[in-house]
Amino acid sequence: MVAEISTKAELKEFTSDANKLTVIDFTASWCPPCQAIKPIFEDLAKQNDNVNFLKVDLSEGSNELASDYSVTAMPTFVFLVGTEEVHRIRGANPTALKSTVAQFAQPASSGAFSGQGRTLSGKGGSSPSTFTYNASNSLTATWSNMNPQVKVLIVLCSAYVFFWLI
Repeated sequence: MVAEISTKAELKEFTSDANKLTVIDFTASWCPPCQAIKPIFEDLAKQNDNVNFLKVDLSEGSNELASDYSVTAMPTFVFLVGTEEVHRIRGANPTALKSTVAQFAQPASSGAFSGQGRTLSGKGGSSPSTFTYNASNSLTATWSNMNPQVKVLIVLCSAYVFFWLI
């Protein structure tokens, strides 16, 4: 289920668990891309009971949450683990939305074997869903989430430098 919120106090109720993923959709009723991705977001909420899915409607204009998270485009999806932002997607990108939820969502625990476990060395084991830093994924994510105008500027500057060096 997708809960609609509009204040920091409401958000705090959902982010009290330091290990739980919360996905915030900053949307507006007049935004066609927002309406296009809405059914996908709702389906993800139905499929992932262990994740908080929240919606902040900005149809009436900006609010305190949009200001706090520096939302400049809609839709914007902010991914929080606890209260810490771990990822952000600008624009209606269903593939990125699904893969990011899968990446950061913790599987629902049955209560049995809920600890981190131990290896033969006695140190804590690593779970298969542990995030590992990959520079190529980081650059790809940065490029795909970048403002289109900035992309054009980078390409034009690169072309200028290329032809200047020839």
